[in-house]
Amino acid sequence: MRIAICGLIKSENIGELFIARGLEYIVQKELAKVDPDIDVEFVEVDLLGRNDEITAVSGSIQKRLANYYNYSPKGIFTEKVSLALKKRGLQVENKFVKNAIARFRHMLWLNGINYKKRLNSYFDKKLEGVDFIIIDGAGLLEYSYNEYQWPLLLISEYAEKHNLNVVYNAIGRAGAFDERDFGSKLLKRALQSPAVKSISARDNPEAVQACAGGKHEVKLLADAAFWMKEAYQIPDNPDRKKIGIGIIRGNSLQGYGVDFGARDWINLFSKIAYQLQKRGYEYEFFTNGLPADTVLGRKILKKLKLPSEYLVTRPVDDGPLVETINGYQGIITCRMHSSIAAFTMGVPSVILSWNDKVEKLMEIIGYPDRAIKQDQFDAVYIVDKLEQSLAEGIADGKLQKMKDLATESVTDYLPLIVECKK
Repeated sequence: MRIAICGLIKSENIGELFIARGLEYIVQKELAKVDPDIDVEFVEVDLLGRNDEITAVSGSIQKRLANYYNYSPKGIFTEKVSLALKKRGLQVENKFVKNAIARFRHMLWLNGINYKKRLNSYFDKKLEGVDFIIIDGAGLLEYSYNEYQWPLLLISEYAEKHNLNVVYNAIGRAGAFDERDFGSKLLKRALQSPAVKSISARDNPEAVQACAGGKHEVKLLADAAFWMKEAYQIPDNPDRKKIGIGIIRGNSLQGYGVDFGARDWINLFSKIAYQLQKRGYEYEFFTNGLPADTVLGRKILKKLKLPSEYLVTRPVDDGPLVETINGYQGIITCRMHSSIAAFTMGVPSVILSWNDKVEKLMEIIGYPDRAIKQDQFDAVYIVDKLEQSLAEGIADGKLQKMKDLATESVTDYLPLIVECKK
């Protein structure tokens, strides 16, 4: 049986891959309980249509030319027009004008050589011969900034055409959501396709339910990455000394309309490092793999007059990042999946929240005070919270609860997978 795992598989933010690996582990484990004779092959499908082999290059257009399947230089002008309109649309307050821009950009997407046509050719190649399609979670319920509505819609259309079932496994919301927005209508078309048989949420169940419509009852379950330790066979690591500071790109908050830029991040991270040093902790900075995060890291080191060894080499695959996180006594991070990874390894963490998905996650886990909101971005307060989390540790029952919820997100649709074999 061939099962497609669709998500941000080839993202330079390696935390996205943790979801896919955890999900594959759960599906394999639960299928073996039902029918040990089922032989599963997972086909990993990137929602943005990136190649299996990724080349490290700088520049957004250069990255597309190097790494996007069938990306044509002939479509660059259309893409630049669309991106300029996107920027304009994010600045506009008037809903009529905002939706008019969104509709025009949708027309460009339908006809531009690097949009629908390119993605369809990628999905035709990757999904050929699969028996079942799983959308692997993450903050994919998003149309304002990253714009995942389009590939999700194409996957639903592919599934309808080829009589395949699609399920959404613990999906989350990121960014704005307003049912009056044109982008939300496209998300609804994707999720309310007759090919979609099951939908669960990892956060914002109301927004997910609004997109799913009345056909599905959306449960609040959990991210598959809570099974990371088992999926990666991570060993216990009692010799942990350093504190890891997980950094993020300078414009991360600005992308969501928040006035907090690179200089603000540099100042905050520098003050956190000072507080850790003052209290006698060893520390270093690390990233989840995005080059822009590393750029910010170098600026922080320059401000602190620290050598390059204080910034862990940018990981380009999941193994080194797993090992890095597993080596820490505790972490202060901006990336949700570095926190989830640490949680599964018994490494306490606090998260600097740049999106309410972080606050909702920590509330569901049972550690709401470990999510630091923007109005609490004070180095002394953050390190105080880290020390509190180090003293409290991680309760086994809270981790098991999340693992059980992650398992339920699969067992709810497992009969549909088993049925495919018959």
